Amino acid sequence: MTQLLVRASASLADPEYLTRRIRELSPWYHNIQLGEGISTKSVDANAIYPEHDIPAPLWAHIAPRLGSLTGKRVLDIGCNAGFMSFECKKLGAEYVLGVDDDSGTTKMSFIDQAEFCREALGLDVDFGRGTFMELAPERPFDVVLFCGVLYHLEDWADGLDQMARLGVPGAGLIVLETAIDRVTQTASGNTAYRGDRMTYFVPSLAVLDLLLRERGFEIRELVNLGERALAFLRAPSA
Repeated sequence: MTQLLVRASASLADPEYLTRRIRELSPWYHNIQLGEGISTKSVDANAIYPEHDIPAPLWAHIAPRLGSLTGKRVLDIGCNAGFMSFECKKLGAEYVLGVDDDSGTTKMSFIDQAEFCREALGLDVDFGRGTFMELAPERPFDVVLFCGVLYHLEDWADGLDQMARLGVPGAGLIVLETAIDRVTQTASGNTAYRGDRMTYFVPSLAVLDLLLRERGFEIRELVNLGERALAFLRAPSA
């Protein structure tokens, strides 16, 4: 850990290094503040949705509802460049793991971006490249973040069941954020939902509510954000 912090201090003292690495790892979807007045999207001319401060507005909905993370184990599924993983660590989480399988990426890797940001920020967060469906941790997680993932799953039912297994039975907090539509939509093969060939399942809010209850989750809060929904769930009992 000491070595990591030394490298981070050197990096933060060198804006040219930060700028160069951000450009090398572009394009960026997450906008992460790295110090010296530099953020990933302020540097990256090829940023994805450059006018949007993703995912800060979503995090503003989530953070006040998390409660204390002191001593907690947190899993960030679909972590992208690690914004929420880092924020959870800043809130006192004992252990944070971010995972992403880099689906849909061609020129960059989300995990490479996350590991660079970890170096720059000097935060003790683990990252892994691969699908969350293969995770088999020795201990379940107190908090599971499952944001921007569900609608990308062709097998959304198994995805929900795996998400349930990763939380502490009957006690773990699961934060799910996903796209919703007025009427449930599915896409497969060469079809695309609003031009996105990586989107397969977009439920209505009512269907999402029903599916979560059917699979054993206790819904603590379900927030309609317009074209997105944010659910705060208790993991099913074993």
